[in-house]
Amino acid sequence: MSPPADTSSIRRRLLALLLIPTAAIAGITTWSDYRSASSLFEAGYDQELLDAALAIASNIESRSGERPTLALTPDAVTMLRTDSLDTIYYRVSAGDGRFIAGDAELPVMHQSTRNPTFGHARFHGEPIRIASYRASGPGGAAIVTVAETLHKRIAARERVLRTSLAVDAAQLVTALLAIWLGVRFAIAPLREVARQLSTRGPRDLEAFSTTGVPTEIRGLIDALNRLMGALREAEQAERSFLENAAHQLRTPLAGMLAQLELLGAQGTAHDTERIRPILDSGRRLARTTRQLLALARSDAAARASAQFEEVRLADVVDDCVQSRLAAADAAGVELGAEIEPTVTRGVRWLLEEALGNLVDNAVAATPAGGSVTVGCGTSGGRVFLEVSDTGSGIPPHERPRIFERFYRASNARSPGSGLGLAIVAEIASLHAAELTLIDGPEDQGTAVRFTFAGRQSK
Repeated sequence: MSPPADTSSIRRRLLALLLIPTAAIAGITTWSDYRSASSLFEAGYDQELLDAALAIASNIESRSGERPTLALTPDAVTMLRTDSLDTIYYRVSAGDGRFIAGDAELPVMHQSTRNPTFGHARFHGEPIRIASYRASGPGGAAIVTVAETLHKRIAARERVLRTSLAVDAAQLVTALLAIWLGVRFAIAPLREVARQLSTRGPRDLEAFSTTGVPTEIRGLIDALNRLMGALREAEQAERSFLENAAHQLRTPLAGMLAQLELLGAQGTAHDTERIRPILDSGRRLARTTRQLLALARSDAAARASAQFEEVRLADVVDDCVQSRLAAADAAGVELGAEIEPTVTRGVRWLLEEALGNLVDNAVAATPAGGSVTVGCGTSGGRVFLEVSDTGSGIPPHERPRIFERFYRASNARSPGSGLGLAIVAEIASLHAAELTLIDGPEDQGTAVRFTFAGRQSK
């Protein structure tokens, strides 16, 4: 099942709290800059219209008792109407609205308390900007109206808008990048704690360093360190109990087994039959005790910095086979070895313990007439140890759990504690080795392979 989406990320919250207001402010700034720049060039263009109106007004001839007239030459009119982008219109009207000169249908802005007056209208199907100026003379008032289409104003607005957007967009991107980098830098201590946690093994319970840790997460680090300390104490107590129990049991068990073997050898056949099940149970108890001690020692080696050295795996295989030949012969199982000269770095006594447990389990799982093969070599440039048998095998659906402590396969042929393969898994983890379990030769039995991470040592 996949983990839930990271909806409560601190980084996302910080970015949202900083980026959204920053983007909103940038948008408002862009609009404000656009409006300010637009008002400036609109005022300039309006001033040009007013200047044209004033120029026309200066050419109005007004005599007392006569209607005002416009004394503009055709060249002056042509110059007035000349513009590269827009069409210029003008109209001169008497104070009572009567047309005097220019474009007769051009709208005239209402004259009230303001002079000049500006406004917008439509003329010949286009929007226009109008400036109307009332001039007074001896012959009465005259109203000069000048208008132009909006092409250059629209073009200017677009240039201002593009410029504002480009500048503000560059500033926004810079601000967003600075915020992103700032947030990334600010939460770097949290990422470092997460990195340390992700790289730690299940047995690494050392305290986290608080050097350079920000005040905001120091409480979290202190809480983690207290938890690590409590776990170390609990595991130390567990390991001490296992070691003490195993040591306390070994000596009396050894004495008891010796006495039982002596009684079985000296007693009658009837006594021997009665003693044999007791002796078998004692031997199983002694083996479980040895396994508990090995498990405690492998845990201790995992926590301490175990001294790795070059180990000749052929010697480990040879010693393991020689020490278990008698037990294999007694069980009617052929025990053999396939050895290639291989060397790896590891802890020899732990590798011997792991290989011994694998061989013991293989012999116990193999019926009389079967075989167990112990081997070492290289595959793909990587060193391995392997034990394969022709026994009853392990059901595929149980294989993921077979290395758990005290777990035993449902088809196990002999009683046991379920600790042997757990010890193997502990030792494999300590050596950073890959532990694989597959079918044995010709799909019969089981093969367990210990593949080391590094290449073969020279």
